[in-house]
Amino acid sequence: MIAVVVGLGPMGRGIAQVLAGAGHTVRVVDATAELGRAGLERIRADGATGELGAAADVETALAGADVLIEAIVEDMAAKRDLLARVAAAGGPDLLVASNTSSLSVNEMGRAFGAPERLLGLHFFNPPTRMRLVEVIVGAATGEATVRRALALVESLGKTAVVCRDSPNFIVNRVCRPLYYEAQLLLAQGVEAAVVDAVARGALGHPMGPLQLLDFTGLHTHLASSETALREFGDPRYRPIPQVRGLVRAGLTGKAAGRGFYDYATEPPRDANARVVRRPGAPNGPAARVVSLGAPTPQRVAELARLAARQNVVLDSSDAGWAEVLPADVGWIRLHRRADDAVFAEVVEDPVAGVAVPGFVDRLLDHLGASSVRVPALPGLVGDRLAHCLVNEAATVVEEGTATADDVDVALRLAMNHPRGPFETLRAAGAGTVYEALRSMADAFGDPRYRPAQLLRRQAIGEARAAR
Repeated sequence: MIAVVVGLGPMGRGIAQVLAGAGHTVRVVDATAELGRAGLERIRADGATGELGAAADVETALAGADVLIEAIVEDMAAKRDLLARVAAAGGPDLLVASNTSSLSVNEMGRAFGAPERLLGLHFFNPPTRMRLVEVIVGAATGEATVRRALALVESLGKTAVVCRDSPNFIVNRVCRPLYYEAQLLLAQGVEAAVVDAVARGALGHPMGPLQLLDFTGLHTHLASSETALREFGDPRYRPIPQVRGLVRAGLTGKAAGRGFYDYATEPPRDANARVVRRPGAPNGPAARVVSLGAPTPQRVAELARLAARQNVVLDSSDAGWAEVLPADVGWIRLHRRADDAVFAEVVEDPVAGVAVPGFVDRLLDHLGASSVRVPALPGLVGDRLAHCLVNEAATVVEEGTATADDVDVALRLAMNHPRGPFETLRAAGAGTVYEALRSMADAFGDPRYRPAQLLRRQAIGEARAAR
């Protein structure tokens, strides 16, 4: 197969290398013939093998080509200009794919003039290492085109997930509430290192959301957030004001030396070491752990009765307990990750009058659980991040953008999450997640926490099945 790659930035070069390594003949093109030759040299210097060549222009490259993948600048006007040239020079069976991460495939299909032959192939950075490719299907994309694209992805040794054309596609869309909630927690007084420590320790994410945003650039995140708000028209997607302030100040993340972290004074690793308590030598259980959901008069009375006889620690993320927690009862949220490691959020909130009894740390030593201190905010940190991510995933499936299985695969492969959102949902129970979202919606009065109707129906079905 002859493949043409247009645009030789990091993504285009990586895609060309992957295609050539899979045995395809690759022709690369950039804005000028000189840039094309320079790009080819860099691809070879990166260790590319196979049949690779640089063409002087798109028209020359398209002679006899089977597929074209464009990876030029994320600007619709530039893509329209390129697609007009491709339409004029390409053959009638040419498969045309865009590596866009945010622009409309439907709009590009109209610009190309033969939308049945155009779709999105969204590779992740770096393409040579990341296994996932999102196949973005436009409203007029033909079934034969989708089959050809899936076969191409398979030939590269990668995993494809199919997504209907929708802003941010699967991964960036589902992760958006994760980023928003992390920023809101920061705005509500939780330190960045604590948010990221919980994401890693409780949820098993390889990098916390705030450190990840610092790495990719806050200006990039802000621009995509504004696009999401404009495209969806839903206030759930509005950007967080503090991020806009950081961007205006030029504090756009790691490359700028400062964003959510100050890399000159305390980089993320040092901040994490400061906020995370590691367990000491075990010295007996020290307390009984009682797992309860939202507080009710009966649950409060039960907790008080137990606390009168022994040391008791409540395990819950419902912030309603801040108002009714019996005296001398500890409050934590225990998380057991997919690898069976245990991590705890310990609620300590002088403003709300919630203290930490001494036996809590002894309990965590007994459990071998690392921990951080968090304020009594709705959902605390871990469940708030996880449940909002699950809710967005449910919305994506509800509206027909992708299947639940593809969403799970996408988050595991692109983000290296140990569980996909629907695996998390099954482990927690739809009723638990639904009630947690309703509790946060009541506490905050914000549409960000509005449960998806699919999630509501799943919770109802779960309850009916248990009768």
